[in-house]
Amino acid sequence: MKVYGLIRFDIEDFLTRESDEALEFIMDVMDEFHMPASYSIVGKKAQILHEHDRQHILQRLKTKHALGFHSATHSEHPTLSEELAEMDYEPGVKRFVEREGRGVDMVAKLIKPPRYFTQPGGNWVPQAADALAQLNMPVFFSDGWNSYIVTSPQPMWIEDIVHWSLPVLNPKPFAMKLPDNLDEAVEMVEKAPSQLSQGDAFMIMVHPTELVTTKFWDAVNFKFGATIATLRGAPLRSHNDMVETFESFRTYIRQIAQAPNVEWTDILELSARLKPLSSPYLGNRYELLSHLLKNGLGPAVVHGESFSAAEEVLSLALYCIGATSGQELPRVKAPRDWSQDNESVPGSSLPPMTFEGVKSGAGEIIEHVRQCRRLPHGVGTKLVSIENWAYSAVFHLSHSFNKTIPQTFSLPLTFLDYVKEPSQLHWDWPIFPPEFQPYRLWRDTQRIAWSLKPAQYRH
Repeated sequence: MKVYGLIRFDIEDFLTRESDEALEFIMDVMDEFHMPASYSIVGKKAQILHEHDRQHILQRLKTKHALGFHSATHSEHPTLSEELAEMDYEPGVKRFVEREGRGVDMVAKLIKPPRYFTQPGGNWVPQAADALAQLNMPVFFSDGWNSYIVTSPQPMWIEDIVHWSLPVLNPKPFAMKLPDNLDEAVEMVEKAPSQLSQGDAFMIMVHPTELVTTKFWDAVNFKFGATIATLRGAPLRSHNDMVETFESFRTYIRQIAQAPNVEWTDILELSARLKPLSSPYLGNRYELLSHLLKNGLGPAVVHGESFSAAEEVLSLALYCIGATSGQELPRVKAPRDWSQDNESVPGSSLPPMTFEGVKSGAGEIIEHVRQCRRLPHGVGTKLVSIENWAYSAVFHLSHSFNKTIPQTFSLPLTFLDYVKEPSQLHWDWPIFPPEFQPYRLWRDTQRIAWSLKPAQYRH
């Protein structure tokens, strides 16, 4: 049973000169064993390589198929999420494009345009879902440790980009503990095909600087929201330790390259195997209603088509005005202004709207989508929430098939299940200030989760 393996190198340490040699060695090893990988670089790191006359390293990176962007300055304060934490969403998107765009331009000038984004450390921000498309990076390559989205081998569309939040199958920390954890690291990869399903993907995360240091460079300089007076490189391993670590890394790559039933690839090649983002076709009404009654509003594949919760609501609106199956839905994204009390489930306490109210709301939804490409957050003069409108629509539309639907059935917002709870988030990243808890970013992630939908591979 074959699974996909991805190795991601986060090239970020712009303070420790020895990390450059570690990066060169890594590229040597990957070339030696013909192993593909994804190389994501910080804009300031590319700049420092240029200033230190490391043109040969920049040229080697240019030859790599999958070059990504790992933020402009990584851990310098304010970090990305520190700056966006209290901003409204739209200004936050604009600020993301402004500050990170300079780093993208730097990488493009010195190497080549990066084509995917990996957030630095715990700096997962929902604004990336809109900003990355503007920066010509439609792939968000996150990871199971740092993502706000639940870890899954399944890629998901969110707004206009594809988001990967893959399980990480290496010890943590990894390369900094080599060679002691070598056997454990190899075993984790070899077990992957038996732990995942056919066609699933997993990832390995490596920071080149780990091969030569004993502490992370950014924890030395930017810990707990503060910046030390004079920036310095991370403490180094002894020469003998470096030699042993380099050799154990080569052994690791040699052994996992031979792992049975693992196909090694990079994030761009794997993303290219996905069907392009598209709107689903309006299908059989009974099939969609049956799915919603069983599963609630959330990402799903129904009659072979991939749906987001937003697209499910739009389908209900079209059914209400008598639309027939076969037509392609207009493009629809998450509501711009929406929040949800997690203790509330649509329909659990409120009676459904009248069918006349549902039909009127359907017209509002369709017109709003036509004008804005987004769901409204509510309908009617009393502003019934969009989720309670959907509950009422399911209730009335389903009665033509099932007369026994109770007045108090619920329509859970299962797309919220794809967003981690705050207690699961990496807000304890050592770089963040003490007690840093950006709930606003988390709530905006819940809102844009209306647009989450499974990304399907081409057959």
